[in-house]
Amino acid sequence: MKKSALTIAALAVVPMALAACSPENEENNNTGENVNEQNENAAEENAANTEDTNAENENSNEEEAGGEAEDLAAEYDLELTTEEGDGSAPEISQEELEEVFMMISNLQEGAVLPFEESPQAGEIEESGEAEGHYLIPGTEESSADPRMTVSFSYEMGGDLEDESRVPSFEGVDNAETNFEGPDYLTWNESSVETEITRADTAVEFTAAGEWMLEAEYEGETITLNEPSEWIAEYGASTLAGIE
Repeated sequence: MKKSALTIAALAVVPMALAACSPENEENNNTGENVNEQNENAAEENAANTEDTNAENENSNEEEAGGEAEDLAAEYDLELTTEEGDGSAPEISQEELEEVFMMISNLQEGAVLPFEESPQAGEIEESGEAEGHYLIPGTEESSADPRMTVSFSYEMGGDLEDESRVPSFEGVDNAETNFEGPDYLTWNESSVETEITRADTAVEFTAAGEWMLEAEYEGETITLNEPSEWIAEYGASTLAGIE
């Protein structure tokens, strides 16, 4: 009898113990869920903060790049505008940017372009067409290797067979200019005036127009519009092939 009574008492204690543990287990489960939820919220907040920080750093870098380009342009007395880049403009490096600023600065106030060559050298005619290729001051070591071309039609006078004398220009017409260089720089000609000089043995071209720069520099699109005037000369001795 005693053994049966003890067994019954033990069995009665088990449900009570389980009942006593159930609230504690439920509380522990709720606590774990709350901790997980807090961790998830913290992770989301950290991710959002990181994204905001990255965006702020990116904007700061772009503003710094734009300011750097403006400061560099100011060293050459040039003004440009900057805005957030969209990837549509050709990219430009700091070295290339400085080369462009130097070139534009050198081609102001009637700068004279050094003559390089002419495809029509030694092929003189009584009337014909010719073009001269010209270097741009300050860009002799430029990786872009920029050149200016002046093309024109001409009328010659005198004895073209007399190699002892330089023939003379009687007329020059249809002068045009063309720039060969990097994609981010454009030359827009507005006028070309011609004048026959040096006792009619040379023609002087005075070109006026505007340089237009559009490029992307470290995430910023930079643009510049700068008026320019320069001079190029073509000699009759070149056409005649006389050194």
